[in-house]
Amino acid sequence: MSKLDTLKRIEQVREFKKDEAESEVHKAWKALRVEQEALIMLEKLLADTIDVLEQKKTGTIEVAYELTIYYNYIDLLYKKIDEQTLVVQQKDEELQQKQVILVETYKELKTVGILKDKVINEDERRKTSLEQRQMDFAYLSRLTKQ
Repeated sequence: MSKLDTLKRIEQVREFKKDEAESEVHKAWKALRVEQEALIMLEKLLADTIDVLEQKKTGTIEVAYELTIYYNYIDLLYKKIDEQTLVVQQKDEELQQKQVILVETYKELKTVGILKDKVINEDERRKTSLEQRQMDFAYLSRLTKQ
């Protein structure tokens, strides 16, 4: 029975680790979504700024310096988008790593469950074997007395 108790404790620890890993995956997924939304927002801002610049080009330009400001701002947005893309990739890698850890904890938990089932079956077989020996002994004892 000590094997079974040990396996139950190990199973509890693995269950705790699984819950913790699930929580970490969920947090990483949320962080990835936030960064993806920020990237989408930057891309939309860039598209809107380019549209405004195109309208300015076709319309009247009052100050030439205004075009320089738009071009500098567009350049800045491209740099921000590149940086944000790297952040999104990093968050995606973190999520994938945490998912791998989660899969490993599921495997460990399943393995402990299988071991626990084997120990239970082994104990049941021993009990059955012991009961059978006792019944055989009792039967043989009655035969020799007669």
